[in-house]
Amino acid sequence: MKLFYTPNSPYARIARVARLELNLCVGVARRRHRIETQKVIARDPNSDLLNYNPTGKVPTLATDDGFILSETRIICAYLNHLNPEIKLVADNSNGFLQQLEGMTSGFIDGIAVWVRELRRPHSEQSPGAIEFERERALRILDYFEKISDKLDQTPKLDHITLASALGLEIRLPNLQWRQKYSKLANWYDEFSKLPSIQATRPES
Repeated sequence: MKLFYTPNSPYARIARVARLELNLCVGVARRRHRIETQKVIARDPNSDLLNYNPTGKVPTLATDDGFILSETRIICAYLNHLNPEIKLVADNSNGFLQQLEGMTSGFIDGIAVWVRELRRPHSEQSPGAIEFERERALRILDYFEKISDKLDQTPKLDHITLASALGLEIRLPNLQWRQKYSKLANWYDEFSKLPSIQATRPES
């Protein structure tokens, strides 16, 4: 199996962390399913990724069965299926974790839109879109600060997604969230010490 990624995609980072936490790396002993990774360049018309996934989206997982998976949660659920001994993705019996997965998913979507908007030439940026995403991010940060005592250091999908979103702070200098949301910042700094998080840090 092969996982395609770009080093700065927060979505691909989630899948890469999941692969590491589920011990699905090439070279792991006594593991039937092993997944290699292939780094690609975003929007490269000559990318090998397009031979597998015409959408060009990352992450993309090419399975041994010949299927192509290209949505982060679907990929993570599939990876968890390969190693069910570790509970990475919330099941239907845990409403709180499902709630967190939904909230973190909305958070990372909004942050990603904000970052993409700021990458556009200044004359083409939408101040309205930027302000909308900033306000949404602050509302969600309020939520996570209030429930920060319920966040632990277990590498589950909701925690990984939240950490991947917060990891985009280097591209959002105007967010300046750490002082106001100190409990969440402490959680993030501790969670970021996980080897899987360290190994998938975005390139500068």
